[in-house]
Amino acid sequence: MFDFFTRPPFFEFFNSATNDLIQNLSRSTFLGACVEYKNSSRFWDKIESRRVAGCSAAAELFCNESQHRDLDIIAAFGSATPDSDQYLLHFAPGWNSNRQTVPVLLVPGAGLDATSFNDLYAMEYTGLQQQLTSLGYRVFVLTFSHLHGDNYIQAEQLAAAIERVKEVSGHTKIDIIAHSKGGMAARLYLSNMAGTGYRDDVRRYVMLGTPNLGLDYSFRTPLFNYAIFTSGSSGVMAWDRVMAFGSLIDVTERSIYEGGAFPGQSQMLHRWDDEYQLEKMQPDWWTTYYGGLGLISHSYGIEEAMAYGGNLIDQMNQAKLEDGIEFSVLAGDKSTFHGMPGDETGPGDGIVFVDSALYTDGLAGRGARLKEKTVLSVNHMELLYSRRVARWVDSQLTT
Repeated sequence: MFDFFTRPPFFEFFNSATNDLIQNLSRSTFLGACVEYKNSSRFWDKIESRRVAGCSAAAELFCNESQHRDLDIIAAFGSATPDSDQYLLHFAPGWNSNRQTVPVLLVPGAGLDATSFNDLYAMEYTGLQQQLTSLGYRVFVLTFSHLHGDNYIQAEQLAAAIERVKEVSGHTKIDIIAHSKGGMAARLYLSNMAGTGYRDDVRRYVMLGTPNLGLDYSFRTPLFNYAIFTSGSSGVMAWDRVMAFGSLIDVTERSIYEGGAFPGQSQMLHRWDDEYQLEKMQPDWWTTYYGGLGLISHSYGIEEAMAYGGNLIDQMNQAKLEDGIEFSVLAGDKSTFHGMPGDETGPGDGIVFVDSALYTDGLAGRGARLKEKTVLSVNHMELLYSRRVARWVDSQLTT
């Protein structure tokens, strides 16, 4: 097995001569390998750079792979590695004039910014923001300071953004649409777990592929860790050391553990190995998930990473959403990305299991009302631009 994974043809697939292929594959499978985006400001009426006083003492680690790549967003922040008390609020065309008067705030997931709702990885799809704007919604979009930031810090940035949207719109309540990890920050605020207490200012909360019962993707897919490492993608690794050119090198800063530049990732973890079996044909499948030194990698294991993240999934599911919120949940069950397989060990969108996205026991119970939960045949990336998704979101906001 060791020879197979360190010599041709496998090695040739991952070497520098095929780096463009790896980056295209990574982009198609939601990792955004080294994508430098230009002229995203064309999607917005204006962008505000704002600060959150409660986060001024926070300091989150960046590495090259977790920095911002959108040139207009970097210009708005003034840095590719902004301070943790910064966030951007993007105003879509029609934010103060479209017919649907209740403001809508879009919240991006891991490794993503506001542009992901317009032109994901420059793939020229019409995103959810444009579709909602064309349907008459007054749309705002948040960009977090850190693309993989601590979810408590992002909850503070979200709370501040909600307050700003209320201020400029004149409304006391808004609607939130959160994709993937963005739903973690939203849940912390809406469950009154953030530093800023919930202010009864959200009417409807719509989740798109949010891992409500967590995920174990980086530990379940060892081979993809190698693709992340080789392509320079904005994705987190379950390995802190990896075999490259005959040597085991330290990649802690790209890992999910302490010392890694992906501070919010460990907070989303939950074990699914009892529900869906691991793929034993994957390299280092045992040591990646449970910890140890394998043939091409070293991992501390998912339990240590969960502990580092404070077992936040369990805490959130005990807290539940505050009274008066209506919430809707959407899961995807298409596990391929442009013909390339994502995680296929259980029903899911290639990254998040359907059972996790649809888990609502941890949301209802304190007065919040489940409006609808639905499964569509889309993958985790298509949740950001599929017309079926946009129609479903529209139905959740208007009926």
